[in-house]
Amino acid sequence: MAKLIAISEDVYNRLSRLKEREKAKSFTAVISELLKDKETDISDLFGAWKMEDREATKLKERIRKERRRSFSRSDL
Repeated sequence: MAKLIAISEDVYNRLSRLKEREKAKSFTAVISELLKDKETDISDLFGAWKMEDREATKLKERIRKERRRSFSRSDL
């Protein structure tokens, strides 16, 4: 079922240029492709941040210290 949406002239022109560049058959195809890039499953990010074990240990310790400091301030 088709839906009617309102977009600015500028956005329409940008979508139109993308449609021509990608040789897409419809604006729906262009918009769908743009939205697909934004849909990321968090599991896709596993392993994305490479860190040495030593760096990870330092980071964990820093987080622990900040949490302790934060909680101790809230008791005041």
